[in-house]
Amino acid sequence: MIALQKHPVQILRLNVRSELHGDQEKTAVDIKLGFDVPNRYLDSLAFGLRGALYSPPDDRNMPVPGTDDDHLTHVRYPQLGTLRWAGEFESVSLHLHLGNGRGKGDLLFIESKFGKLTVTPKEGGTCACVARAQVLPTPDETAKLVGLLKHEVPATVDMTNAFYTDE
Repeated sequence: MIALQKHPVQILRLNVRSELHGDQEKTAVDIKLGFDVPNRYLDSLAFGLRGALYSPPDDRNMPVPGTDDDHLTHVRYPQLGTLRWAGEFESVSLHLHLGNGRGKGDLLFIESKFGKLTVTPKEGGTCACVARAQVLPTPDETAKLVGLLKHEVPATVDMTNAFYTDE
């Protein structure tokens, strides 16, 4: 999965539901997140994926400021459209930075699941991504999430303890 550090994400959709954990019912929320990332993030999914989907600019003599020599900006196969990544990642930490910069008011979900990742390669070296995060919020956190619907917020996605499942 793509790790993010205080990166802008848009809360596109929420699905509030109940989930059984043993004999106990808990509130669960599916959060559909939308975000753009530089195409170098593709290699965190699978090494070489960026090179498979992008090629160097047509005019190599025209440098792009602030880029390295392997800056790939041209989509090789635009006909592929949106690509779907199978499986999901568990034990992902999702931190929505809503507070005053010191963590107060933030939403932190340390045992999230991430899946249903789609990636749309765009010309210029950017990828438009959509992913689903599954969280188990408290009632107060659920209310805050509802207030964020259709808004853009900074988010950190920490993959340190995450593991991949191909379910």
